[in-house]
Amino acid sequence: MVNTHILPQEFQYHEPRTLAEAVSLLQTHGAAARILAGGTDLLVQMKLGKIIPQHLIQISKISELQFLTEGKGLRIGPLVVFREIEKSPVVRDKYTALFEAAHSVTSIQIRNMGTLAGNLCHASPASDSAPALIALRAQLGLFSAKGTRTLPLEDFYAGPGKTHLLPDELLAEICIPDVGSASGSAFLKLTRVAADLAKVNVAAFIERDKDVCRECRIVMGAVAPKPLRLKQTEEILKGKRFEENLCRLAGEKAAEEIRPITDIRSTAWYRQEVTKILVRDVLKEAWMRASRMPK
Repeated sequence: MVNTHILPQEFQYHEPRTLAEAVSLLQTHGAAARILAGGTDLLVQMKLGKIIPQHLIQISKISELQFLTEGKGLRIGPLVVFREIEKSPVVRDKYTALFEAAHSVTSIQIRNMGTLAGNLCHASPASDSAPALIALRAQLGLFSAKGTRTLPLEDFYAGPGKTHLLPDELLAEICIPDVGSASGSAFLKLTRVAADLAKVNVAAFIERDKDVCRECRIVMGAVAPKPLRLKQTEEILKGKRFEENLCRLAGEKAAEEIRPITDIRSTAWYRQEVTKILVRDVLKEAWMRASRMPK
């Protein structure tokens, strides 16, 4: 039996105090190194022997990576934990899908320790934060000794547990553009028990022009090898007068567009069936919020 109270492998521990120092360590050690922030995913994987880094780079002492600020949009640093997001009035009122996704993350203990950036880099197909952020058009700032590159979160994932983050890069910033006054977003999740990964989750973002859906983004988790944007389903709503029947049609199209599997949490058939309802409901909620966004 695995003793989950200890880390059985040996590694070198580093505790940089600046971003430049952290990326210098990544440049030196590359794929042999792992970044540690909250540790709620990484340490579990290490205890199980699924990840065996030779170097562990603890970034929690780098003060320049701790920020949650609003200007022309929202900027989130890699040390921001889910609880900070959940408690932010700006996130709750303007970026509601992200607030609901953060609030849904397992337990209060995990939300107090786990970072949003770490959750994204863990790249679980059942991630709650990724669908909400993709729906909100999030961009990632990936920093290395060579400089910074920007990548849409939608293009960040390569598959289960895999991203396009290079071995010498650190996710240094998550940026969400301003949502505007005629928009709304929502997130819904279905689980076996409250403190569990999603059987299915979905996030939606809608921009409205009076009674017409001007723009729509729908993203689901736990229904494909990586968070899945439902572009075909979005086209059903774009430019159309929003109504109940349109939401029903979108739900049915979504069930055709997803690629679920049967696993320990659910069957593929069940995931397709509940998708019809979750997509319908999340669209209705996002639309309703778009009508009452603060100016």
